[in-house]
Amino acid sequence: MTQQHRVIHIIHAIVRLDGHEFIRTLYLQFLHREPGSHEYQHYLGLLAAKNKHAVIGEVMCSPEAETLYKQPHTSLLPDPHESAACLIRHFYPSDSLFFIHALYNEMLGRNPDPEGLGLHLKAVQKGFHRRRMLLEFFNSAECKHLLTLPHIPHINEYHKTKSTPVQVNHRVVHHIGIFLGYPHPLALEGEGIGRFLYRLTEGFLSSHAHVHIHIATTEYNYTNAEHSFSALKFRFPGRIHITKSNNIEWVNNYVPAEVWIVPIVSLELAMFLNKPYILCLHDMVHHQFKELYFSMHADFCYRVDRNAYSLMNQASAIVSNSQYVRANHAIGFAKMPVEKTYVIRMAPPVNEYQSFPLIDEGTFRQKYNLYYPYIVFPTVLRLHKNFERLIAAFIRFRQTHDGYRSGLHLVFTDQLHQNPKWAEVAPLLQQAPAVRNSILFVGRIPTSDLPSLYKYAVGTIVPTLFEGSCPFPILESLTMDTPVAAANIEVSNEIITDMSAFLAFNPYSIEEIEASIRALWTHNKHLLHRQKAALSGAMQRTWNDAAREYYALIQQVAK
Repeated sequence: MTQQHRVIHIIHAIVRLDGHEFIRTLYLQFLHREPGSHEYQHYLGLLAAKNKHAVIGEVMCSPEAETLYKQPHTSLLPDPHESAACLIRHFYPSDSLFFIHALYNEMLGRNPDPEGLGLHLKAVQKGFHRRRMLLEFFNSAECKHLLTLPHIPHINEYHKTKSTPVQVNHRVVHHIGIFLGYPHPLALEGEGIGRFLYRLTEGFLSSHAHVHIHIATTEYNYTNAEHSFSALKFRFPGRIHITKSNNIEWVNNYVPAEVWIVPIVSLELAMFLNKPYILCLHDMVHHQFKELYFSMHADFCYRVDRNAYSLMNQASAIVSNSQYVRANHAIGFAKMPVEKTYVIRMAPPVNEYQSFPLIDEGTFRQKYNLYYPYIVFPTVLRLHKNFERLIAAFIRFRQTHDGYRSGLHLVFTDQLHQNPKWAEVAPLLQQAPAVRNSILFVGRIPTSDLPSLYKYAVGTIVPTLFEGSCPFPILESLTMDTPVAAANIEVSNEIITDMSAFLAFNPYSIEEIEASIRALWTHNKHLLHRQKAALSGAMQRTWNDAAREYYALIQQVAK
């Protein structure tokens, strides 16, 4: 059987078969095996007593089929001839909200209506078995009617992957959407994605007086979005519109966005938008460090991979922040066409940080118990951030004569408890009790406090093994005139002309990290000029520049 667009198309074709071929195709599509002789006999007998619809429902919603639906994807890239079971596997284990949206699309060829979404979402959340819900959709009058049609159109194929060539005359776009359809609560405060969106939104509004920004959230994240963008709503009254709905069809009907920006590849609900979207592919770090991430965060990795390819494939354009991610992740891992991938680089947060008044140094130090000189690594402690080697190197430095005399502290803007690497880090801390109190985990601090955190630091250290672009903390720290020691990684080399100015170190070498800590402590006052010179191009760039480049692409996509 040739590949069909949705499950309903495959079933539509199966219904038109008879006898042994009907049973064989049904088994291959939903169970991935040939039926045995006794199974042929059983279902041939059932066909004499029941209609084909009942037989399909029995096989499709069997425990054996459900086992296939729950299996993780073994590859980011889909099989070009995906079976019905494979199509169901894309959404069956997903969050309830995506499961319901996908079920409507796969079985009925449409997005859910508000009443239907509410009823089905409540049922799933109360424990209604997904296999029973699949059968309920299949047995609905709407699905049965579709199966009687001579041909089911490929409904809701919203986005094509064709690249629009650059034109001289662009369409003027007034309404830009930002899609924040997280299917669960998520605090944007302290997350890189939150700062990225804040800065880009500010750039749009500052550089394009006619533009309105429409931020669409699920009901879970509306309050957080209102808080995160409150300062910009005050500065640009009437031009930021935040809406909430768990129903993507409501978003399609009532949010006047002409083009959407989807800020991260895990927002799978974006596939049900009916306007073109630009996908921001910051990175696919779980494939960059596949063994590390799949061993510790397997559920997250499989969840992203279930629909990442489809999300990218449907996007009108894919934007990365570095050539490395464009070449290795968008084109390399995901096999996206070169012509639909772009690079738009970040900028330092000059305007944002100027909007936050510096906190008095004494008040700030008292607030966070930072009474000693400190170096800081402002980040969420994800697996690739390399903080365990930084801690080991810092302990080595503090155990030397000059390190002990320095009184230097190391500050992280996250908590260590419940981190997957706690078991690796705990012995390091236990073996150095005299240094333990010099390593501080202050948690995620308000964005308005970040400029002060950088300003009063001796220096910033960035040991990360990988980032999707030149790491945020480098640009942020230099904005506050605080020098940086940084790992020598490819994305930084794309825009930093002299990595030696940043005391560059091999992030896998504890000895080199220790040497950079010592040099940062010893020479910090003399580093700043060289560092700004080595990063002069990026430091002169603004978020208005980034927004103008996004807007040019938005105009291109809108055509």
